[in-house]
Amino acid sequence: MKNSMFFLILLSIALGIICGIYFPKPMTEIQWIGQLFINLLKLIVLPLIFCSLVSAITTLSGKKLGAIGFYTLAYVMLSVSIAVIIGLVLLNVFQPGVDLPAQLILANATPLDIKPIPFSTYMLSLFPDNIVKAAVKYEIMPIVFFSIVFSIACISVGKTAQPVIDFFVGIRDVLIRMIMWLMYLTPIGLFSLLGAAIAEASLQHLLLESLKGMLLFICIFLFGLLLQITWQAILIGLVTRRSPRQFIANASNALITAFATSSSMATLPVALMVAKKENISEDVARFVLPLATTINLAGTAMYEAVSALFFCQVLGFHLSIAAQIGVFITAILAGMGATGIPEGGLITMVMVLRSVNVPISAIGLLLPFDRILDRFRTMTNVWGDLTCAAIVDHLQQQKLQK
Repeated sequence: MKNSMFFLILLSIALGIICGIYFPKPMTEIQWIGQLFINLLKLIVLPLIFCSLVSAITTLSGKKLGAIGFYTLAYVMLSVSIAVIIGLVLLNVFQPGVDLPAQLILANATPLDIKPIPFSTYMLSLFPDNIVKAAVKYEIMPIVFFSIVFSIACISVGKTAQPVIDFFVGIRDVLIRMIMWLMYLTPIGLFSLLGAAIAEASLQHLLLESLKGMLLFICIFLFGLLLQITWQAILIGLVTRRSPRQFIANASNALITAFATSSSMATLPVALMVAKKENISEDVARFVLPLATTINLAGTAMYEAVSALFFCQVLGFHLSIAAQIGVFITAILAGMGATGIPEGGLITMVMVLRSVNVPISAIGLLLPFDRILDRFRTMTNVWGDLTCAAIVDHLQQQKLQK
């Protein structure tokens, strides 16, 4: 089914481009189909993010974290933070979206007040006086903060909160199934969204310029992933005294599997075999790799951040340093919420875009490229998991020797 879906997506991309170029007016008239797809996506996102964060954070309650847990969490926060910083720096330096026409995004946008949100307003919106009212207004970040506090409270309560945790885990699984059904409509939604965007650019004679800008954005993102992999390889050599080249060679099976399956979870058994080949302690590997697979989504977090900033550049929004710090925090939280969700980076991008008031329809620009970019993101995430396990194992061995 995955192969046929991939073929249908490629076909819808080709048809969307062709119809957008040669039949621009009819394509602009059916853009409502793409908007319907976006609406269905938004319908599920809010409860899914809440339940996913609750299930991800509360899994820590059953672990005796100790030193291994502390090292793992510290490394994950460092890794994800550096990934987002790399992405934001590259987008600020190269600014691939500056010369692109805003109509590429606005063509599929619903009528709303599209303007940058002041930082003070953004901070106040994180702590509303009514969480239900925030949900009705589709303000996602207050829901994220509430879910984090709720999860910590569940962990603190202990056994009596387990039925509550199980309840939200069950809802998450149901919503993930709904997302999987929705993904079957991706070719139709993609055809409409891409075709309408291409049609708008074609009618305004801006098509070639638009394609150049998108390709530049993709190249910058892939370069950012390469930088992320590089600093982690250097860290392996400096901290553990392992050969980075040999480590990459041993990890190649896991990286190839990650690229082929586009799933960190599916790659986990191969990653455990790599850890054994690298003589990483079995106790460390069995704890660190599943945990890191859940929360160490550096590639995904970078994707969220650079996409949000790219769209802001297209729309002509100038984001201050404070606003970009907001994107930085939101992208990290969005990465956590992407765990186990099909097309997770695409789904949780909604919360990052909302944080800077970018229309959700902007996702349509990335849909044609998301499948292949997701494979590179997953490969980066798995590489980060393996380096995390190696470094934590080294630090733990040093601690035991002392």
